[in-house]
Amino acid sequence: MKRFSQLKWVVLLGAGFMFAGCEPDGFSMADADGDGWVSEDEFERYMLEVIFADADADGDAEVSFTEWRQVNPDGPVWKFRAPDQDGDDKIDPAELREHFAKQGTMRELFRQIDTDGKGYLSREEVAAFKEKVNAAAGSTRLEKLSNAAKEGGS
Repeated sequence: MKRFSQLKWVVLLGAGFMFAGCEPDGFSMADADGDGWVSEDEFERYMLEVIFADADADGDAEVSFTEWRQVNPDGPVWKFRAPDQDGDDKIDPAELREHFAKQGTMRELFRQIDTDGKGYLSREEVAAFKEKVNAAAGSTRLEKLSNAAKEGGS
């Protein structure tokens, strides 16, 4: 179950998953170099931007506990405190990036989507994962993502 606990952090932060609902085209936005593939680095960069933007309601480049609580109304306080390395009751992008790196969260989610194991995401893999998320049980996008992540790779 360790894999799910790592992946659940993404859900607990309230991420609007880039491929499961980002408009106009999350894949193209993640493909920073425009080569038609999303590398693990591109995926991590984009996901962190999406997660942070989703949680940082006032746009001040910090996620306060109040903002975090808006996207995690039932989340235990320790889930907020874990990435807050300096204890200032705010999470900045560097803290979030380091926290996810320690957990391996993005790497594991990337591997679940990269079903052919080539080390990059194709549009087809992303579309298949999006379908999996959309078909998963749950009444919200976040519940669906959580349930799709629990199931592991496609």
